[in-house]
Amino acid sequence: MRVLRVLIVEDEPLIALDLQDILQDAHHEVVGIANSMTTALTLAEAHVPFDVAIMDVDLADGSNGIKTAQRLRDEHNVASLFVSGRLTEENRAMAAEWRPVGFVCKPFLSSQILGALEKVRI
Repeated sequence: MRVLRVLIVEDEPLIALDLQDILQDAHHEVVGIANSMTTALTLAEAHVPFDVAIMDVDLADGSNGIKTAQRLRDEHNVASLFVSGRLTEENRAMAAEWRPVGFVCKPFLSSQILGALEKVRI
């Protein structure tokens, strides 16, 4: 697998750090960690190009990860890997329109995250 540049969008600090450790142990580059749509879009502007965003559904300040993923796809052509404890059928259907890399339910294993990231196109 090639080295990916990844933006983590997760409002739970310990989960964000766990994801960062998983990615860095696999030699991927974490371009930033955001806990809200506003922060994610600011970091995206500062770090384009990057390959993928790991996206929670519910973010800080009430912002929505699906809408954040939509903006990242529309503005930067960046796909998202949804990692959430709220991956309902409704959320999956809404997110599918933005061509996500995949969906991983919390709690997760590092192998699930890395396996899903293998789908990121070169």
